[in-house]
Amino acid sequence: MFPLVISGKTRTKDKYRVVYTDHQRLELEKEFYSNRYITIRRKAELAGNLGLSERQVKIWFQNRRAKERKQNKKREEQAGKTQTQSSPLSSGAGSVIGQSPLSTPQMLGVHPDTTAHAQS
Repeated sequence: MFPLVISGKTRTKDKYRVVYTDHQRLELEKEFYSNRYITIRRKAELAGNLGLSERQVKIWFQNRRAKERKQNKKREEQAGKTQTQSSPLSSGAGSVIGQSPLSTPQMLGVHPDTTAHAQS
C-alpha cells in the first residue's frame, strides 16, 4: 500500500508528513548554516516567506540539529576506527612500540643520537 500524496503532504496512517520543496529545504539549510538555533522573529519571517507554519520551521530545526548530532557521532566513530587501524601497535608502523609516528624524534627535528645521550 502506497501513501497518498495531497498538495505536498504525504498521508501515512493517521499522520501527515510535510514534503518540503527544494526551495524550502535550501532556504532552511542556509539559515541553519548561519544559525543552528532560530530566533522567534526569524522563525516567523522564514515561515511567512516559505509558506510554512512556525511550528514546521521549529520542528525542522530540531530535526536538523538531531541529524547533525547523529552525523557527528558517526564521523567520530569512523575517525576512531581509522586511528585504531593506523596505530603503530596494530599496523606495525613506527619504530618504537607505544610511540606515535608523529612524535618520533626524527619528526620533531631531533637527532636520535642526541636524545639517547640526554636520557642516560
